[in-house]
Amino acid sequence: MIFPFFKVFNPEPISNIYNVRLSDKYVKVTAKTLHYSGYNLIKFGNKKYGYYYALNDNQCVFVILPVGSTPKKTLTNYSFKGKVIKPNSSYREMLDAFSKDLNWDSQSLSKITGECLISNANYHPIKYMIFMWFVIVIMLISLKNIVEAIMGIVNPYLYPVCTFLNKQLGKEYIDDAESELSFGNYIQINSIYITENYCIDLGKNKISILPLNDIVWCYRLGNISLNPKSEEPTFSLHFTLIDGSTILFKKKTSDEALEAINAIRATEYNIIIGHSESKKKAAKAVINSYKQK
Repeated sequence: MIFPFFKVFNPEPISNIYNVRLSDKYVKVTAKTLHYSGYNLIKFGNKKYGYYYALNDNQCVFVILPVGSTPKKTLTNYSFKGKVIKPNSSYREMLDAFSKDLNWDSQSLSKITGECLISNANYHPIKYMIFMWFVIVIMLISLKNIVEAIMGIVNPYLYPVCTFLNKQLGKEYIDDAESELSFGNYIQINSIYITENYCIDLGKNKISILPLNDIVWCYRLGNISLNPKSEEPTFSLHFTLIDGSTILFKKKTSDEALEAINAIRATEYNIIIGHSESKKKAAKAVINSYKQK
């Protein structure tokens, strides 16, 4: 089956319950008569199910169906959906007790019950629906990333560069930054490049190009890792621009972040470096002054 969820949402319709096989997996059955065995099963948040069986010409099929506080002794023309499962320990315990009620032995009874039983308790289309949508979302995100990567190779101007800018201004930044990089007059700290007029981060998922003239405030902050195996802490470089927006260069080592800040400090631009309340107020004052012009 190409679509793995098809059988869950479209169970195989079976007109004769005695024809159900383990290979059917999910079925929709209408049973002419089902008899209550007297035994119940508690599953999934204390939900109560009962063992019913259909019996005809030395054939016996057990099914697990939801029941109320007083299960009906007989169900007639009863339609239900279920998952076809192998006999498990709970079923075998029930079968052993039920055979004793009939003054029979479980081995003789199991010979006519077949290789499987039908369980409505194990049929969870909502759970599969949630999982299906989760898979679809992951596939769409992956497809989007693949398409963007291909488009970026075919036309570099379509790569996610400076997504905080309009395309025209982003194109200008790309051209200017590329021109400055071509002269070889820059400082490189792994994926970070500091040119005469730009601070560039060649990230894995996006590229950021910041004109140094637009940077008001720059500082680093450590990131909290939820991965217990992570040995070295990571840092983010925070850039507050003249328009008040904040751009992050994420997942940098301590040395990378410090080297980048020192390189930015060494430029001719008047950029506030480091984090403190006084520097935060100073950056805010510069931005407010710019907006009032």
